[in-house]
Amino acid sequence: MDEKNTSVLPPVNSPSEKTQVGSIQQIASDPEPLIGPSSKDIMIGFGILLALTIISFFIRNAFINYLSGKDFKRSPNNASMAGWCLFGGLFFLSVFACLGMVAKIYLTAVVIYPLSVLSIIFFVLGFMIAAKK
Repeated sequence: MDEKNTSVLPPVNSPSEKTQVGSIQQIASDPEPLIGPSSKDIMIGFGILLALTIISFFIRNAFINYLSGKDFKRSPNNASMAGWCLFGGLFFLSVFACLGMVAKIYLTAVVIYPLSVLSIIFFVLGFMIAAKK
């Protein structure tokens, strides 16, 4: 396991140097390598995610109290389920935001689409449940 990778990539051409292979013209890519986040960035991201999750939990409780109050008079079961759906939607949005802050390398379609779809499903489901009496 102590083997080190000694392979070396070829040097990247500067943007002014364009090499031509046959009839295809190659343009130099961005010289910044795509490396993952450091352990410090990951710990900061988890700390922010934990803080946003706690805030979402308090928002959930306020939403339940709002639905169960005098204005809406929803049943406690429906209010609780709508609160959990709101919490789920806010949680997945928090994960999306933390991934964007920690490392933009993870913001690909494979990650963006499921998080967005889950957030939308939870929000729609929560507000449909909140509309029931």
